[in-house]
Amino acid sequence: MTIFSSRKGETAPRADMFLPDFLKYFSLFLDAAAVAFLVATFVTQIWGLMIGVLLCGGLGVAMWLCWKNQTIRILDDEKFEYTTFLGNTRVYRFSDIRELRVNNDSLTLFLTNGKVHIEAMVYMSETLYNKINAEVAKR
Repeated sequence: MTIFSSRKGETAPRADMFLPDFLKYFSLFLDAAAVAFLVATFVTQIWGLMIGVLLCGGLGVAMWLCWKNQTIRILDDEKFEYTTFLGNTRVYRFSDIRELRVNNDSLTLFLTNGKVHIEAMVYMSETLYNKINAEVAKR
């Protein structure tokens, strides 16, 4: 049984699983909006606009980190490397996959010694897709 499907896109592959480039561009837009709010705050002296600086700037940085860091790379037939949005890296075995939980906007792989969060919008290689589906089918 196939739980989720692989996606191919116009974005050049950076790993076996990665987030699309539109997140990078949207994060740059949000950071530009934060700068605009900052300038508007000092020009108009309306300090409430600082909320826009904090929201847009914070979301922009968080999106950039997700786009840049959140990846999965297959190391060999048995292992893969997962990198979180903060850049923390962990190596897991495909055989460690215990459960796949489908959320509204993402998937969570529960492993023997951790978990892996997979956004619904990711691009995933056929190889990774097939390996995950094979392990989930065994359970």
